[in-house]
Amino acid sequence: MSTKPQTDAEQTVENSAGPAAPKATGLLARAQPAAEGQGIGLSELAAQQIRVVLEKNSYPDTMYLYVGVKGGGCSGLQYVLDLRDEAKVPPAENDQVFSSHGLAVVCDLKSYVVGALDGTTIDYRDELMGGGFVFNNPNAKRQCGCGSSYTA
Repeated sequence: MSTKPQTDAEQTVENSAGPAAPKATGLLARAQPAAEGQGIGLSELAAQQIRVVLEKNSYPDTMYLYVGVKGGGCSGLQYVLDLRDEAKVPPAENDQVFSSHGLAVVCDLKSYVVGALDGTTIDYRDELMGGGFVFNNPNAKRQCGCGSSYTA
């Protein structure tokens, strides 16, 4: 065992489920794991697609996925999905921050509560006539045919 002090990048924390994992830094250190049926999570395929976009565009490690809602659409509320840079647009203290498949997912408190987003999973579908991100919100009372707007 070395007596040399570790840098932040070298520090590890013990994970009760297995071997030591790298210490989370930045926004992921604040994030809560998106447990099944709670918070806002990503499917593995959606996480892969986001990673592809981040790598293809050489985005910095400080990027996070912003999820929100705004009024509009044929059902009353529309989903908002955006990649943001924590260094330029830091999340507010009361924003809900989740980790899913190693990515930070941030939702402003108003969207989370008014939009009834607790338990929502974001998936990705690649279909013959096009693909895209799909919101699976168990709290949506009604959704439009295209799946981009809903009633909470």
